[in-house]
Amino acid sequence: MDTADSMKGQATAEYLLLVAAGISLLSVSLFALTSIKGAEAQVYAREKARIIAYDVSSIGNEICALGDGNSRSYLVEGAEMECAGNEIRVSVSGASAGSRVSDCEVECGGGYSGEIRIRNSNGKVVIAA
Repeated sequence: MDTADSMKGQATAEYLLLVAAGISLLSVSLFALTSIKGAEAQVYAREKARIIAYDVSSIGNEICALGDGNSRSYLVEGAEMECAGNEIRVSVSGASAGSRVSDCEVECGGGYSGEIRIRNSNGKVVIAA
């Protein structure tokens, strides 16, 4: 009977070791997945900022070429814009990208969410909510 009890104890110990190893593997996998998720969110934010900067500068170039009084609308979700001279800097969730309008000075500033107007006002491209 002693041998049978010791065999049960050994089986229980082996089972507990297998469960502990399985939990360890799951926790390592979970950590890896959350790291990937964080990196994916940063890549998404950087790409979104780049696309918005490119789109806004393209519209700005068009409005600049068309002259005073022309305007276009553009839909932006959760972006900050800063402008200096003909440079546009867009930030989304901590990631940023820049672009420039060829021949006109650009005026903007602040956070934008929703439809914005990009218009030519006396040779200056103005971006406003």
